[in-house]
This record gives sequence, structure tokens and C-alpha cells, in this order.
Amino acid sequence: MNRFLNDGFSGNAPRIVIGFRFTSRPIDERPRLDAYDAEVNSESFIALAAAVLAAVVAIAVPWFAFRYALRQEHTRWIREQRAPLYADMLVEARAEQLWCQYVMSSESTQAISRFEDTRLPTLERARLGARGTTIGSQQVNRAFNQVGAVIGQIHMAYTLEQVNRDTAQLQLRMQAGQAFDQLEAAIRAELDTDRPPARLGRRVRR
Repeated sequence: MNRFLNDGFSGNAPRIVIGFRFTSRPIDERPRLDAYDAEVNSESFIALAAAVLAAVVAIAVPWFAFRYALRQEHTRWIREQRAPLYADMLVEARAEQLWCQYVMSSESTQAISRFEDTRLPTLERARLGARGTTIGSQQVNRAFNQVGAVIGQIHMAYTLEQVNRDTAQLQLRMQAGQAFDQLEAAIRAELDTDRPPARLGRRVRR
């Protein structure tokens, strides 16, 4: 044993050298973690943005489509209700104008002319005004009431003998005719009678 120890610590025994060798890799071969993380983050952000955009489109498009369809349906319903109402207004306005013209004519003219009073009865006339107030637009109602006001004013002046027959007839033709033309123009403008079909989508007047 002493021999083994002497041989082990002597210079005759073989030496075993254990060590580590450190080598440095080039900079361009090292993993680029920062660039990889940035690329992953950008891809995640794009995917998230696409998902959010898809959700917004999925919610907004049906909502806008529903609102547009609801507005179109409301516009169609309003036009269907107002068209016969405005026709009755035009008929009543013309009937009142013709009646006033007849009652202000001379007795000889009334005797030889055949006249049929087509004005509405009192209750029906009141119902027409109520329908115009609830369904008709303000512009058309204003024009319709203006026709009645002009005719009533001229007839009252003639009845009270404030003007003679010829002057009353002239005022009726000019003033009442102008008021009737304004009523007709307001109705045609609101119902888009002269507008091309491709441009009928505008909002109905209040």
C-alpha cells in the first residue's frame, strides 16, 4: 500500500487532466430572442385586431340593415297613408273654390248654369282636417288651410258688400287659384311625383 501511495505521488504515474473548453459562437449565430418576441407580438396584435373587426362587423352590419329596412318601411307606410289623404284635400279645395265662384255669380248665370255642390258635409270636412293634422305634413296642411282661408275671406267680403261681384270674382281666380297651385306643388314635391325612381329614397317630410 505504501508502494501504491509512493507511486501515486511520484512522477512516474500517468496524469489525467480533466478540464472544460469554452468556445465563443459568432454573434450572428446566436438566437435572436428579441426579434422573435417582436414578431410574435405583432402577429398576436393583428389576429386580435382582426377578431375585433369581425365582431364589430357582425354586430353593426345587421343593426344598420335593420334600421334601414325599418326606415324604408316607415316611409312606405307614410306615403300609402298620405296619398289618398292629399287626393281628398285637393278635391275638397277645388270644390270649395267652385262653390264660391258659383254663389258669387249673378242670378242669371246661376239660372242657366248647372252646378253640383261636391263639398264635404260638415262632419266629413272636420274629419278631413283631423286626418290632415295627424298624418299630413305641416307644409301641406298649411297650404290646404291657406286655400280655405283665402276663399272664406273673399266670400265674406262679397257677402258684406265690401267688394263688388266682378272684383270678388277676379280675386277668387287670382288669389284662390294661386293658393291652390301652392297646395298642389307642395303635394307633388312631398310625394316625389316628378322625381326619378332611382332617387325616391329620401326622408319623408314632417
